[in-house]
Amino acid sequence: LPGLREIRQAQRALQGAAERTGCVLLELYGDLPLERQAEILEPGTRRKIVLSTNVAETSLTIPGVTAVVDCGWARSLRYDPRVGLDRLELTPISQAAAEQRSGRAGRTQPGVCLRLWDERSQRARPPFEEPEVRRIDLAGAVLQLLCWIEPDVDRFPWFERPRPEALQRARTLLGQLGAADERGVTKLGRRMARLPVHPRLGR
Repeated sequence: LPGLREIRQAQRALQGAAERTGCVLLELYGDLPLERQAEILEPGTRRKIVLSTNVAETSLTIPGVTAVVDCGWARSLRYDPRVGLDRLELTPISQAAAEQRSGRAGRTQPGVCLRLWDERSQRARPPFEEPEVRRIDLAGAVLQLLCWIEPDVDRFPWFERPRPEALQRARTLLGQLGAADERGVTKLGRRMARLPVHPRLGR
């Protein structure tokens, strides 16, 4: 499921059926406390229905899963030029992510994956997820680089290369905020970099 809101909606819809059939409903998402994540991994006598975000796609393997129901959607960070900040958007998952999700079922015994979209829609999806560094605003990352080690962010050995226009937009914004100039990071920029928020908000 795309997020916690959808998990809670599904939980309410399934509660009655789960009680009638003796199943236990469990939530799984990134901010879930470790002790509650442990409940999902421990073997039990009752059948489990795990309502999960894409944290179960790659980060965690749940033993004994024989069926996956995939809605085909996820929330991902994307730059919104209207507000100048990143925001979570609901987007269709890629073909690779769909294959990864289906692989959660049947790892230790035969399993099945039910996708809530048709084959034509599957072929129309992008083959792979676009790297986050090519989707988000880079002002915060560029400010940190300027503060640490790298006066020329174009030469920095990015694992995934950002778009040149995104780097330029970040540099322009930092200049407008007074966080950087032609010599590098300013005193104000170093103060802003200590705040755990986007430079716009830090300013």
